[in-house]
Amino acid sequence: MIAILWEYEVPREHVAEFERHYDSAGTWVGFFRKAAAYHGTVLLRDRETPGRYMTLDHWDSFDAYQAFCTEHEAEYRRIDAMCATLTRAERRIGLFHVL
Repeated sequence: MIAILWEYEVPREHVAEFERHYDSAGTWVGFFRKAAAYHGTVLLRDRETPGRYMTLDHWDSFDAYQAFCTEHEAEYRRIDAMCATLTRAERRIGLFHVL
């Protein structure tokens, strides 16, 4: 199993909407749940830095994640574009093996 860690900077005015799209019942999770290889997302909010969030997505493998995103590219791009206005910055921290 792998975990993909993402970091986000969210302006105060977009916090509620960001959390709604990225939490465990949000838009992204609803999209990824279509994949048997997807095992959930954890949304983390930094206690010390306002507006800093991380997500931890769990998948069987990176190949499974990439295959799903390729197969559903149009929907992925639609959701990504919709959520792009909610963040000041977004970056993938890394791809990790779950031990």
